[in-house]
Amino acid sequence: MADLTWSQTLSVSFFTAALTIAGTAYLQIDQNDRAEKVRFLDGAQTTAQETSRLLDNGYLALAKLVKGMDKKGWGEFSNGSWNEYMEFHRGWRQQLIAEHFKLSRYFGKDMANDLVHIDEIDIHPVDNLSSPNPCDPAGNESDFDIEKLATQIECYARFVTLKQDILNEEIKNKKTDDLFDVMDSIMKTKNSTWELLRHYDKSSVSYLRRLDARLTELGVSKVTVIPRSAEKKQDGKTP
Repeated sequence: MADLTWSQTLSVSFFTAALTIAGTAYLQIDQNDRAEKVRFLDGAQTTAQETSRLLDNGYLALAKLVKGMDKKGWGEFSNGSWNEYMEFHRGWRQQLIAEHFKLSRYFGKDMANDLVHIDEIDIHPVDNLSSPNPCDPAGNESDFDIEKLATQIECYARFVTLKQDILNEEIKNKKTDDLFDVMDSIMKTKNSTWELLRHYDKSSVSYLRRLDARLTELGVSKVTVIPRSAEKKQDGKTP
């Protein structure tokens, strides 16, 4: 009888120890899962902030470029505002590509592609002055993204200055036959360029709102995105 009692006691001790170990392991796994979720949410929120800065920097650079095209020929424009923008764009595009992979991890491939399609990054727009729709982006309409929009704005700004060269040449040679047609073409292209810049601004806001919604779905109760400061917005103000 004593042996049975000792055996039962030993069994209970082993059972209790097993429960303790199992409980400790479960708590450790639960803590690890919680820590991993916190790290994931922190990474997602940091990515949203980085994306906000990239979109903001892109807008400010494009606004400066578009302002610089006014009444300038290609020579003056290319040596000033355009050259400065292209220097910015090279680094900015690399940052967009890096951000694409982060967005894909945290927010999904669809959100990453709406920023930039990395498989189409080296496909250039039509870029043809005689085309009825110069600077049309590559790919289907459903493949449009913010990087393509920025490239389209740069292309339109460039064509404004090329057309200004034509106008200046006609004035220099006192040719008046096509003068008003050229002036009208410049004005329409210029207006389209400003309209595209406004579209970039609206698209950026819409994109950040969608990131906000995705973060809420992931479990972030409040999103901290970096807004465009009043001072910067004033610098990039469209007419």
